Amino acid sequence: MKSSAHGSRGQPTGNRRRSRLAALAGVLSLAVAAPSEGACPTRPSAPYDPAEYDALLDEIFGMGRLRRADFSVGDQPVYRLRRRSEEGRPDRLLLLLKSMEPRLEEIQSYFPSSPNRPVLLVESRLDIFNPSLALTDCANTGEEGDAADDDRDVQLTKHVITEMGGDLGDLPEGLCLVVVFSDRLETDRERRFGLAHEWMHTMQSGFYTRGAMEQHWWVEGSAEWFAHKIVDGATERDHRIEEFFMRQKSCPLTEHSYDAQPFFFWGEQAFNTNWVLSVGLGGDEYLRRPDGASEILPPERWLDWAIAQADQTITMPDGRPLPFQAEAEEQDLTRACDAVIEGPPLSVQLREVSLPGGGSPKLRIETGGAQLAIRGNGDEDWTGVTGTVEIDTPSTPMIVAAISPSGDNLTARLSMDNSDGKTCACQIGVWMEQATPDDEAEDPLAGALEALEAARGMVPPDQMDDFRAAEEKLRAANAKDKFRFRGSIPAIFDDLEGAVETVYTQPGPVVNIRAGGTFTIDDPHTIRAEDTTVTYFRYHHYGRWEVEDGVLKIDIEGLSLDGFVSSAPDYERRRITTESEGFGAQSYVGGGGEWTMACEPAAMTLTSTRVRNPDRSDQAVLVKY
Repeated sequence: MKSSAHGSRGQPTGNRRRSRLAALAGVLSLAVAAPSEGACPTRPSAPYDPAEYDALLDEIFGMGRLRRADFSVGDQPVYRLRRRSEEGRPDRLLLLLKSMEPRLEEIQSYFPSSPNRPVLLVESRLDIFNPSLALTDCANTGEEGDAADDDRDVQLTKHVITEMGGDLGDLPEGLCLVVVFSDRLETDRERRFGLAHEWMHTMQSGFYTRGAMEQHWWVEGSAEWFAHKIVDGATERDHRIEEFFMRQKSCPLTEHSYDAQPFFFWGEQAFNTNWVLSVGLGGDEYLRRPDGASEILPPERWLDWAIAQADQTITMPDGRPLPFQAEAEEQDLTRACDAVIEGPPLSVQLREVSLPGGGSPKLRIETGGAQLAIRGNGDEDWTGVTGTVEIDTPSTPMIVAAISPSGDNLTARLSMDNSDGKTCACQIGVWMEQATPDDEAEDPLAGALEALEAARGMVPPDQMDDFRAAEEKLRAANAKDKFRFRGSIPAIFDDLEGAVETVYTQPGPVVNIRAGGTFTIDDPHTIRAEDTTVTYFRYHHYGRWEVEDGVLKIDIEGLSLDGFVSSAPDYERRRITTESEGFGAQSYVGGGGEWTMACEPAAMTLTSTRVRNPDRSDQAVLVKY
């Protein structure tokens, strides 16, 4: 931008910075508004009101004399501009910068050439550029910089140099202006972090023109990494790390910004500091696109990045665990024997995949050019997969880490053979039956109690004790038929004396419908009577199923019992075991027969095709167990 005539010191003319303050793509703020979950961060073309730049320049022009600090950061001279009212007072911000000088210079030693941009440090008290905590703008130099500036409406630092150089003293070429909004930084740790982040930008500016210094993922992500390297224990940027893992499912790496820092945390662990800087300083056009960014790593190392997220082994630069981690999304193959993993390029997709137990022995994986790693439940090692392969079915649920290390979207398919119709179906899974509501459950003893009540007046006195005992026994039985897969009255009932209580180990029977056509019903319980206790720690029905014309046919074939019984007079525990097959096995439990199914992801309702009693609920509601 060409400057106009000087006004008086501290009072620039109004024409100097008018309507052309429409955009400042070179400003790199430490904080921008967070997009909503699942959305990719965008780079605003005009993030602030142009009048805010006017206000900032007016504030700067009204400050006191430019001074050079008594120290440099490596080969970077430090200049300071303060309000006149603050001159003579301790300069807290400058002291904080000086305290970081050794650590800043330590990282500078890794740069391919020593950073030498001079830095002018300014504090602003204005309520502008919200929600930024700090910003950096550097004047471009040389012919390349001039060409870049010609494409910009505003060059903030060049404006300061041109309009203020005579008043403030000689401002060196290539100056970087660092503005800190100190009132928004509550602690010295926050101030150090903000200074460190912006200092990285001053060093990066020696490798980029202004046109490349936008809020790109490699510019901001590496600056966040750098600030964490300088300031141990910082937690003020934890929300950015959380944002990264929230967004990456729908956002390629190249569309992140400040939140890309976990990639650089991992890069330092996987490689070294030099590698992080090679990305943080080696950007420009090619890193803006996924196909260009994909070339910074071989495909298998992109998979290592995905596995590190799945294993949650990435740490902060100071060694602390990340405050947030990537979470695997649940995916189920039990219904359709087929699932697709999708995502944008260079985004890590993690899935916890449920497979039908006892189904097809082979799992087919079509990666479609992506890199996949799988690990079965309980396994220690990952298996890398590329191309199209068939593997032995891993233990379920298995974890899948996937990434498309190119400019292409990720589309990978997992499938199993279901030619027999019994490998995958909506009813396959482990379920627990829910109780029928008390007011809807049928009580098969209700008629007996009514009959006893009607006969009470006809019972002879010498038989009244027996009558009351029978009545008490029936009332204590609590025999409402609330479950279709649980026997309502124990078969052993008639052999026990006194009141009988049945206590089940779990709220409802567990029904495991397996791939391949087998099923089990487990419902361990304890029966207590006056002098006898029977404990079934195994109460296990089994059989086979098939689906014909949409009807689930369940055939109970056997019963396996294991437990203990103790009774008077010695109450010694005796082992009881039973193994029976055939019709007798069904007499202990419901659940056999034919059912129509209504499937949902986490629940299933079975309705008997044979209505035995219009007043009785013939539905079984099962939920995932």
